[in-house]
Amino acid sequence: MTTEVRHPRAIFISVLALLSLFLPALAAGQEEIIKGFVGDSAGNPLKDARITLSDLKSGNRYSFKSGKDGKIFKVGIPPADYKLSVLLEGYKPYEQPFTVSFSGQHILNVALEKIPPKIDEDKDFLEGMAFFKEARYAQAVASFEKVTVRYPDSAAAHYDLGISAVRDGRKDKGLASLETAVRLMPDMVEAYFVLGEEYFARGDKDKAKAAFDRAIALQPSNPKAHYNLGIIYYKSGMLDEALGSFKKATDLDPGFSSAYYQAGLAHVGKGEFPAAVGCFEKFMEIEPGALEAGRVKIMIEDLKKQIEKNG
Repeated sequence: MTTEVRHPRAIFISVLALLSLFLPALAAGQEEIIKGFVGDSAGNPLKDARITLSDLKSGNRYSFKSGKDGKIFKVGIPPADYKLSVLLEGYKPYEQPFTVSFSGQHILNVALEKIPPKIDEDKDFLEGMAFFKEARYAQAVASFEKVTVRYPDSAAAHYDLGISAVRDGRKDKGLASLETAVRLMPDMVEAYFVLGEEYFARGDKDKAKAAFDRAIALQPSNPKAHYNLGIIYYKSGMLDEALGSFKKATDLDPGFSSAYYQAGLAHVGKGEFPAAVGCFEKFMEIEPGALEAGRVKIMIEDLKKQIEKNG
């Protein structure tokens, strides 16, 4: 009987060959781990955010949630290219590509942006609007003040507070709120109108002009903005500029009776009596029953006499 003696190296190679049969199975069974955190923009943890991974090729989907500490831990997601989506009520949806590879561990950190609350559904806002419509401006101010506390970045809330305070006689408070409104929303035309009128009432013609200039820049086809600017020019003794603004207002709105009236006064100030008569007659044509009608008739008669006298 012959006994075969195998070399130790041959035995080692055989063992390696045997092990190699199991290596693919071991690799295929490796579990991928996804760890991370879901929080808000300030880094505060958000629990129960639903994380979904959608396989872009197979269509398979895997869903799980963040824990109460905002942490994510998921084992067993197959390697693939996914579309990641994170959803949580009250926050904007989050999406991005996400690849799971054979690396064993993947870090996923997500910051969700809160959806701004709807101000027009706020209880105090609705109460404030109701008070304003009833001309109960003090109560409106109280309601809108609460709104601005909850919505400090809302230009609309500061505008509503400002105009209510102005109507209630609290001019300083009103102006401060309106100035905040236009700082938050530089294209809020209606706020510039109120600011212009209030600045003008205070005798600050420069600020008033700047407010109406801004309103015109935003809405060049708004006849009231040109009219209000014309009033400022007129009160400042800038009659040519005033007439230009009144002309622009009537070009935009041929029925703007007050613009014709003010243009008539500006022409009188310049000694242009025939032009003044034309403007006043146009005013009477549009508003024959106006409160100023009696005075305007007398002015027209006096101007015509002056024209005849001057030949």
